[in-house]
Amino acid sequence: MNNIEFEYFIKGKLAENGLNLTKLAKMLGTSHSNVSQRLKRGSFDCIELYHIADLLGYKIEWIKKQ
Repeated sequence: MNNIEFEYFIKGKLAENGLNLTKLAKMLGTSHSNVSQRLKRGSFDCIELYHIADLLGYKIEWIKKQ
């Protein structure tokens, strides 16, 4: 997944949950511009992604490739 696909994926999950970047930023305790720029760069670390998934009601699983 490239940066653009990642950005659209996260925005899609937000939309599915009736949220937007501003609301996510408030949930994370940061600014809209910070979240927006980090999405564009794909610069969230793994722990932050687990936290975002949890806030949205999702669970991230690691599945071994066949």
